[in-house]
Amino acid sequence: MNPPNPNALPSRAALAPDERMRMQGVKLMMAISATLRVGRAYAIGNQVFLTLLEDLVEAVAPVLQQHGEAVLVVHEADLYLNGVRIPVNKSSFKFQQTVIELLGRLRISGLRFLDGVTAPELGQLFELLLKADGPVGGALLEAVNAHGLRAVSPILHATVDPAGAETGTAGEGEGDDGEAKPVDNQLYEPRIESLEASGRRRHSQAVHGVRLLLTPASLQSALEVRHAKRVVQPLVEGVSLSGPVIIGLSSLSQHDEFTYAHAVNVCGVAVAIGHFLGLDRRALSDLGVAALLHDVGKSVVAGKISHNLEEFTPEEQRLAEQHPLEGAKLLARSTSLNPTTFNCIRVALEHHATGSQGYPALPAGWKPGLLSQIVAVSDCFVSLQSRIGTCAPPASPSEALSLVLGPLSNRFAPALLWALVRAVGFYPAGQIVEMDDGAIAAVLAPNALDLARPHVRIVMSWNGARLPAAEQRELRPIPPERFIARALKATEYPQDLLEAVAGSQQAA
Repeated sequence: MNPPNPNALPSRAALAPDERMRMQGVKLMMAISATLRVGRAYAIGNQVFLTLLEDLVEAVAPVLQQHGEAVLVVHEADLYLNGVRIPVNKSSFKFQQTVIELLGRLRISGLRFLDGVTAPELGQLFELLLKADGPVGGALLEAVNAHGLRAVSPILHATVDPAGAETGTAGEGEGDDGEAKPVDNQLYEPRIESLEASGRRRHSQAVHGVRLLLTPASLQSALEVRHAKRVVQPLVEGVSLSGPVIIGLSSLSQHDEFTYAHAVNVCGVAVAIGHFLGLDRRALSDLGVAALLHDVGKSVVAGKISHNLEEFTPEEQRLAEQHPLEGAKLLARSTSLNPTTFNCIRVALEHHATGSQGYPALPAGWKPGLLSQIVAVSDCFVSLQSRIGTCAPPASPSEALSLVLGPLSNRFAPALLWALVRAVGFYPAGQIVEMDDGAIAAVLAPNALDLARPHVRIVMSWNGARLPAAEQRELRPIPPERFIARALKATEYPQDLLEAVAGSQQAA
């Protein structure tokens, strides 16, 4: 009997489950890449192309046999199969990039294969994927459904599983460089839903994550930036899908809840602005984390301030203006230092230092960084909609935008103001508008092709009657023959109108 060869490769059966998944992921990634390459050069019915479709079925079959589905999604610069990162080397890098570029062009996060998928069904899918002017995003999902494809479908959004944040598993996958890495089999929970619904869900999950992240114990001991990255990632993914910026300002009676929602709101707007300024995914992730933590210094001074802003005593004003410096010190003390942390420290210090009356006073020649400027304009836009006090009541989304673009515009660079408008539209999501026929509508999302014609839902008829959810009509976007007569001011939001809007959002 020959002795075992210590250099022999282990059999597939001897491999750990995650290692088997990685191997199958590489095969699936290469099979999709090859099918795309041949599909661009040959007709869909060509025998070479049909053979590659059979190879693709064979590549995904082992995963389907064991798990019943194979979910391939992109996260930052990596591909994951059923939550397991697919490794890449020099020889497979080009295949990975081909697949990631395809998903980006299609404005989707991934593909789901179900048990029973066939080569003909994949052929119909690739016929849609390969069209130069074919459907993308939600339209692609509708086209797949219209073709009757049941065992393969696009995934519009893949999000972090919020359970990981609660159980403490969210930080288990951190890399040596301090960058948060997805946790195998726990990161992705694929969902197929409207962009508006996914936007509200991402906002809700982010508020939950911030509540866990910014507990007093975390702030005073070890604030984990990698956990913040996991809170931010769904917002980054959402903006890459052109999802609407969701600002949740209702039902914030408690100070802590207001603080958490404010952090998420600023983060969402900042990431959207960064997207339109052309920041890459890694920079957007850093921007999101910095925006999420920009006001962390308020936890140091909040207990010493008892009045609203308009009633501050001189001592309270001094303490309030200390929170940027306190935030920078807190982050430097309670986190491990890496490039993301340095960005967070700088944003915490500089986000109020824009404009002639900003604070703290920076040394001569010191200009706030780009991320700090983005967070500053986002913070201003969000804060105007959530002001507390009698001298300056909260503004509607459109009023806030007008103030930022008008009286407050000298605080911000023109490029930032342009990106803000691109991010939220002329009528930001949540704005109440009166249509040309007198009907009242809630803005759902901006229309990238025409910012003056957003997506809206009619919530009240022309005679002032509230419409039940089943009768509310959506205009996606407002058609050319219709137009918005005016945007309602915050003071014109009667209680029954707010209830109608809240009901329409839940129905969505």
